Amino acid sequence: MAATVNVGHTSRFHIGRIILLVAAGLMTLNHLSLMFIIGDPVLFMGYAIFNLYALVVIAIPFRRCETWAWYATWILPIGLAASAALAGDPNITPIYYGVAAACVLGLLLTMRNFFAGDRQVAPCVP
Repeated sequence: MAATVNVGHTSRFHIGRIILLVAAGLMTLNHLSLMFIIGDPVLFMGYAIFNLYALVVIAIPFRRCETWAWYATWILPIGLAASAALAGDPNITPIYYGVAAACVLGLLLTMRNFFAGDRQVAPCVP
């Protein structure tokens, strides 16, 4: 049995992944703190869990270059941009759009590692 693995990560991949980790981590902390500051804890709990899930996906399967993780991580910038568009609050809209743009940059920087033709086939180790 064989599995497709990436032999090594480029510096572009590391920079993109760090951007994504920082964005997801800061948004998780932001929404966790807003649960206690603003009077709508259920809404911000949902956003915090959404961002925590994105953080876990970026931390583990994304680092392993599992293709589904790259596609699934697109939910993070799309969700942030949709929240900004629906909120219409001029105080938070630029922040959410900025974080969404940073996530798109991070995803584009990592794309080559996920879809490069130089990925090699190595045996699976149980």
